[in-house]
Parts: sequence; C-alpha cells; structure tokens
Amino acid sequence: MVNGRRLSLIQTMPSNLERSFAFALKAVDVEMVQQYKFHPTRRWRLDFADVASLVAVEVDGGEFMLDGGGAHNRGTRMANDYEKRNAAIEMGFVVFQLTGGMVRKDPVGWARRIGKVIEDRTVKED
Repeated sequence: MVNGRRLSLIQTMPSNLERSFAFALKAVDVEMVQQYKFHPTRRWRLDFADVASLVAVEVDGGEFMLDGGGAHNRGTRMANDYEKRNAAIEMGFVVFQLTGGMVRKDPVGWARRIGKVIEDRTVKED
C-alpha cells in the first residue's frame, strides 16, 4: 500500500516502452538501474537511473491518445510527475524525459546520447 491505497501489479511492472529502452541501453553497453527509489521519504521511483552520475530517464507513453487515456497526460498525474521530477532535480539528478514516440523512433540513439551524458558526468579516477 502507498499512502493508504493499493498499488496494482501494473503500476510496479515496467511498460513495453521501458522494456524496449532497457534493451537499447544494453545494446550500447550503458548500465542503468530500473525503477530506482531515489527519495528518502517518498516512494517515488525513476524509470532508469545511473546513481554515480545522477542521470535519470523517465519514459512517458500515451502522449497522443485522443481520449486522454495516457496517464501522464491527465492533470493530477502530470502535477505528481512534475513534483517527482523537480525533487529529483533538487537532489542533483539530470532527468531526461522521453515520450513513447521518441523511444519507438530511436531507442538506441537516445541510449547513446544518455550514455554520453553519464560518461561526461562520471568522475574519472586516475
């Protein structure tokens, strides 16, 4: 239960888009933790995170659903997403926001770009 309400199994499992992006990350040899619980008091999770470099990725599908069926397009859900992402930024994370279309069109390209940012932000030890 979260805040007195039950989480459905669907809310805790990765979406097809997240699975596709995970495969793309693996294809370009970028390791990120999935469903990373980043906040000390809230139960928020980032879809993908590299803790050492503080780079995160949030994948939001359903951006073009005409009936408003995309959960991330509804007012309350959008406000909650913004609050979570702003908290991650306050904690030092760089948060990439990817739409479903971005992941479907070029998952490997995005994985490479994000991998480059991780590499640039990771302190190299001599």
